[in-house]
Formats: sequence, C-alpha cells, structure tokens
Amino acid sequence: MRKVLDCGVLLAPGHEDDMREWVALHRGGLPRIRLHLVPLAPLAAAAQDAPAPAPPDPLRATPDTSQDVQALARLAVSLRRYDSCILPVAPSSVAWARMALSQAGALLTTPILLLMNGMKAPAIEDLLGLGAADFMAQPACLESMRVRLGRLGRPLLWRQALQAGVQEPPADYHAAGNGSAALRDAARPRVSADVLEDALAGVLEWDGYSRRSPRQDIRHDLRQDIRHDDRRNLRLNPQPDPQPDPQPDPRRDPRHPSAQESFRLAKARVVDGFERDYICRALSRHGGNVAQAARACAKHRRAFWALMQKHGIEAAPYRHAAHVRRLLG
Repeated sequence: MRKVLDCGVLLAPGHEDDMREWVALHRGGLPRIRLHLVPLAPLAAAAQDAPAPAPPDPLRATPDTSQDVQALARLAVSLRRYDSCILPVAPSSVAWARMALSQAGALLTTPILLLMNGMKAPAIEDLLGLGAADFMAQPACLESMRVRLGRLGRPLLWRQALQAGVQEPPADYHAAGNGSAALRDAARPRVSADVLEDALAGVLEWDGYSRRSPRQDIRHDLRQDIRHDDRRNLRLNPQPDPQPDPQPDPRRDPRHPSAQESFRLAKARVVDGFERDYICRALSRHGGNVAQAARACAKHRRAFWALMQKHGIEAAPYRHAAHVRRLLG
C-alpha cells in the first residue's frame, strides 16, 4: 500500500486568505497528499481547535502579527508531524520569510517547499541558503508539486534509488588506490597471468603480423602454445644452459626499430602489435568466443569488438580452429 503524505500549508503573514483559497481549490488535485492549514499567529494557533469566534468588531484594532519572526522556531517541534510544509513567499513577505527561517535555524527539521510569486533569483537563493529545501513558482503545476513533495517526504528512499543504477561503471585503471575504484576492480575478473605473459612475449614479433593471414595466425598461436608449455616445463625443471644464444645484431634485426624512426611512431607500432597479439591469443584460448575473451581480458564486449575491427581480426577462424582441436582430441 502506498504511503499518504501529510503536508502542512503555512499561513504566512499576508497570505492567509490566498492560501485558504489555494488549498480549497487544489486539495483534490493532489492524490495521496493531505493538505493541512497551519496558522502561524500565536492567537490563531491557540484558537485553531476552539469554537468559531464572533465576527470581529470593525471599530476594534486587531493585533499585527506580521512581525512574528519567531513563528517557525516556536512551531518547529509541532511541524514534525508533517512530512513536508509549503511556505508562500512574495515580495511583500520575503523579509519576514528570511528572518523566520534564520531564527528557526537547525530547530526546523521539516522540509520546506517555497511557493514563490514574483520572486527574483537572488532572493530565492538566499531563502534556500537559510534552510528551505526546494521551491516552485506560481501558478504551480500540480504534477510537479506531487513529485517535489514526495521527494521531500521520503528523502532516504529517493536517494537510495538514485544510487542504485544499472549503468556499468566505467573502467578506471589509474585510481587503483581509490576506495571506489578498488571495489570496482575487485568486482571485475582478473586477467590470467599466462595470457599476459604470452602477450608480452609476443610483442617482439609484431612486425610479422601484418604479413600473415588468419590461418597463419592460428598456426602461429598453436606453435606459441607449445612454446609456452615448454617454458612452463623449464620453470618446473630448470636445466643449465652452458651456451646462451648470441644476441642478435640490432642493426640487422627487423624487429628493432631504426634509430631514425621517431619515438612516437615506434611506440605506436609496438602498441598496435601488442594489442593484436593480446586479442589473437585471447580469442585462441576461448575458441573464438568474443564474449568470453572480452570477459577474460576485463574489457567490455563492445570495446573488445572495436579492437578486433581496428586490427582486422575475425573470430570465425579461431572458432574453426577450436572445432578442429576438439575433433583431433
């Protein structure tokens, strides 16, 4: 069952008759919101539950309650029975509203919705800074008022609903020390160390990828898997190597960039080769399944697909190779 909100309509000095007419006119247009007239004058508040008084004597002077700036502070406790309150403000009463909100201060815990009429932006900002929660201009839209009063009456609910989003948080690789980033990283799958090692080991072979076909890529990946198993066996059973291989001459090795090539171009070529090698190995390990490969690389599926399109990599040859491996046992 949905909750019915109780809203107090404050009869500010100079707005008593207008707000009574406003409540009588719009009471039926705000479903599930009960409007209650709240007099602010001390005499009117004391006589709210008393019998109707006799008509006032026109010859007798009535007391001026327009300067009762302690009204909100005095009624702060009794206003807690309402989920929210509406306070009318006009240029003629903005001074009283400013002083009343200032005097109430922290005592006033009930959210206040300002119902403005002919107010300027500086005055509205001043009243919001003194403790008002929200404002609306007249003539007020009843549907907008329903939403605003509902948000003021249930602040914790709509704030929690605002935080519970369904959008995937963006990747933040440079804020590993941050608390929120650490939580996001903990929720994302970790990249396998073997995949990362193989990708880094294949960076030096980036120059040959541009001249290989997808079928050659698959044969190359199979050879790399065999080499990876050999390296793992060497780590488990190390053997002495009396004669290390001689270091290749950088001037004759096509895998090393020329000294005349700019650092930016060389870096771009190495990064492209790393990306291509990394994606090819991920697809090979997961049998051409793009979704599984992207999940293993901790990347979004669309971002992984964009990298495949960038390097001209197709998933079909890897699916075919995985099928062949399954048939061969």
